[in-house]
Amino acid sequence: MKYDQPFKLASCRVLPSECAIELSTAEKVSLQPKFIELLCYLAEQFPRVVPRDEIIEVIWAGNEYVGENALTNAIWHLRQNLKGINGDTDVIETIRKVGYRLLVTPEYQLHTVPNSSQTVNEHQESLPIKAPNYWYLSLSIVIIFVSLVFIWQQNNKAAIFSQPLITQITKEPGSELFASPSPNGDKVVFKWIDETDSANLYITDRKNPALAPVQLTFGDGYISHSIWSNDGQYLYYAEKARDRQSCNIMQLKVATNQKSAITTCPLKGGYYYLDISPDNNTLAFHGYREPADDNGIYFLDLTDLSRQPWRFSCSKNCGYRERDFSFSPDGKYIALSRRVNRFNENLYLVDLKTKDTVKLTQGQEDIVGITWHPNSKQLVYAAQRADVRNGYVVDISSKLTEPLNIPGFSYPAFAKKSGELFFQQRQEKYHLANLSLTSDIASSPFPVIQSEFSHQNPHYSPKQDKVAYISNESGFYELWIADRDGKNRKQLTNLQKVVRYPRWSNSGDKIAFLGPVNDELAEKIYIYDLQNNQLSVVPSEHLHHNRPTWSYDDQSIISAVYEKEYADLHLINIKSGESKRISFDGGRFGIMTTESTLLYTNQHSGLWQKDLTSTNKPIKKISGKVFNTTYTWAYTPKGIYFKRNYNNQNIFAYYDLFLRDVTPIVRLPRRSLPLTTSLSFIDKTQELLFTGSQSPQSDIKQLVHPLLHPID
Repeated sequence: MKYDQPFKLASCRVLPSECAIELSTAEKVSLQPKFIELLCYLAEQFPRVVPRDEIIEVIWAGNEYVGENALTNAIWHLRQNLKGINGDTDVIETIRKVGYRLLVTPEYQLHTVPNSSQTVNEHQESLPIKAPNYWYLSLSIVIIFVSLVFIWQQNNKAAIFSQPLITQITKEPGSELFASPSPNGDKVVFKWIDETDSANLYITDRKNPALAPVQLTFGDGYISHSIWSNDGQYLYYAEKARDRQSCNIMQLKVATNQKSAITTCPLKGGYYYLDISPDNNTLAFHGYREPADDNGIYFLDLTDLSRQPWRFSCSKNCGYRERDFSFSPDGKYIALSRRVNRFNENLYLVDLKTKDTVKLTQGQEDIVGITWHPNSKQLVYAAQRADVRNGYVVDISSKLTEPLNIPGFSYPAFAKKSGELFFQQRQEKYHLANLSLTSDIASSPFPVIQSEFSHQNPHYSPKQDKVAYISNESGFYELWIADRDGKNRKQLTNLQKVVRYPRWSNSGDKIAFLGPVNDELAEKIYIYDLQNNQLSVVPSEHLHHNRPTWSYDDQSIISAVYEKEYADLHLINIKSGESKRISFDGGRFGIMTTESTLLYTNQHSGLWQKDLTSTNKPIKKISGKVFNTTYTWAYTPKGIYFKRNYNNQNIFAYYDLFLRDVTPIVRLPRRSLPLTTSLSFIDKTQELLFTGSQSPQSDIKQLVHPLLHPID
């Protein structure tokens, strides 16, 4: 699209043919062609509000990746250059979640067409008009066309693009997860979570995009992502019953939809990664067999299903867990992720014959997908930090890593024969929300702090009348505080690391939180002192801690610690680091209600109470049939506010400690809350404070990217 007609905009002239604007001072300011094109289009559509999607379609030819970022950048530059031409009034208005419109009426200046008598010299001799050489022109067109076809044929596989090209594969409501393309890329299987939170596998035919996806699995249990056999005949996936009594790796014949269980998978855990060797003989899956310490990678011989799977991962005292993995197309290596703790997970390359291992990445927090390029020279992976997902390409020879710069990129998967790359684009946002408990009728949560960034883990201090929370505005989750209404926000830390779970001391002068130290190999307890703005680390002997709370006198921290033999609550002195185990039943999260009384949850359900000065066994305060949350509860002297987890919804409820009965407060959609959000009670306003989430839209897309080489 090209605009040539100049027009006046308030006190300046827009000169499209010169890609410039002329200010009232007669100064000309040059702008990028796309900026001028955008301004002209807004002027052409005046006074209509132009949706963002329409602008991207018109100005950036529908290129979603380029347009989303470029449009925001272009609007910013136009506003900067047009500032002041209309007094204090903005020239371009942003209509939230819709688009943009021009606020100043454009005045077009028509081109003047000179009179022929003024432009033609009547005395000028007429010159003979030479007929064009149509044969030469036709031959030139043919030569150009043939050259272009030749260039396209030579470079089609090379995918020469100056910018990434993204094609949408699924557009269903809800979340489409874990793209699994057939070897030639003509079909894509994905896991679809619908509005009722039911999850099953579906298959879409790319040759017939008008056809709706076809459902492959039917049930209410847990379904993992899937992988294809290399001949395109079978799908493999994990299926765990909802009651967690059984888990099996399934083989499904795509043509007939016949399925059979070929081995078992662990009942514990929620990650069930799979891959198949290039010779189609070995299935790698996430499993567990005694006497291993934890889940890990197992190999299954598909040519002899009677043979027991064997463990590939380290079995005991490993110091890490291996999670995701992918066989190299040449069959020589397996790429895998190793998680040390919640702040540290990186990629490794392992030789399948010798088990020689090379570390490929450094400083990653959470790997969310690995796939090999069919040429065996590149590895594509996705990583998440502070709930922001991005993709990367690793060159196996040089170990050089480059970003793909695709927001929300996760769980990539190559079609092994066609070389097409598919991925799941998913973006998650969290906000601070409160729920009024004083309304006569059921109310809905109200956002306290909500923006384009994520804000989580709020905890309220009645002494300070402020909220401590974490926010990823800096690119990392750092510690912030704000008034309870979300005003007067202040960032307290600049660790450039991800921190979690802030908790005010009872006195209100300190905040404890969890964060990585020592090159992210340990999860330690930090203390931020608001009186002197100093930050310290509790000198604990343990490496792995969880959500900290405070002792009644604020001299110690209560935290679950994770050792090789057990995980339980400990009382840790903040100055000396001296640690004392205070639970012996898998304690996970505890709050001191008196100097000696501990209320806590453990690896089982229910809420428990223990007298730390006594050797008596803990008392179950609330039955697990009623109380089935680990972290989402708040204590008051009269009762407990807590979240009851159901399959498709959450219920906030109140347990009266004296009457020993439960009162439901409000029902909320399951995805409106993170699974393990903290909960804080504000007595002054009778409100509950917690983390809210938007139900994420996740779609399957195809990516062509200049960093990805063609198949050799």
